[in-house]
Amino acid sequence: MKLLGSLRSPYVRQVLVVASETALATDIVLELHTVHLAAHTPEVMAFNPLNKLPTLIDDSGRCIFDSRVICEFLVWKSGRTDLLPADFPARISVLQRQALATGLIDLLILRLVELAKPQSMQWGDVVKSSEIKIAAVLDHLDTEAEVLREEGVTLGTLGLAVALNYIEFRFADLAWSTTRPGLSAWHREINLRPSLRDNRLEDNAPALAGKIR
Repeated sequence: MKLLGSLRSPYVRQVLVVASETALATDIVLELHTVHLAAHTPEVMAFNPLNKLPTLIDDSGRCIFDSRVICEFLVWKSGRTDLLPADFPARISVLQRQALATGLIDLLILRLVELAKPQSMQWGDVVKSSEIKIAAVLDHLDTEAEVLREEGVTLGTLGLAVALNYIEFRFADLAWSTTRPGLSAWHREINLRPSLRDNRLEDNAPALAGKIR
């Protein structure tokens, strides 16, 4: 299988982490690409008309996107029902956490894009509202730290761990962990997993990463 991705993307990192958890990492070749809101990448659009990463091409040539769909595909392919339970109430709970993780990443990237503009062109209301929403998500997760611990390793908790790592990668100044001790303790624990430890966000990488490690 081939994964079109970027090592700086938290969405891609979600897939890499799940690939490691499902023991499918060695079956995937990571092909690095860059995409941008103000441009298009023909090599990506040939497989994904949305021009987004990650995009997975399986051994049959089928294209699968976005990150949540790819993660569910990897779980199905591996048979790891513990990562996404078949039982409906438990499954909805895991998918809800995964959606929260993806939504948090969406907010972080929205904030990143806005702050990258010259200050005179920034939409101040967007910057402020994203800050309020990010804080609200973190406060909510802090109250659920023990629930996250009890849930164990799922697509939801892995996604949240990646989202929190992305805050540290791009917004270390937010210092979220200093005021949310429960969430911070849980995050330190889950980050000990090899899948998270060995798949780090990176700004610079060679043109072709080859086999995922």
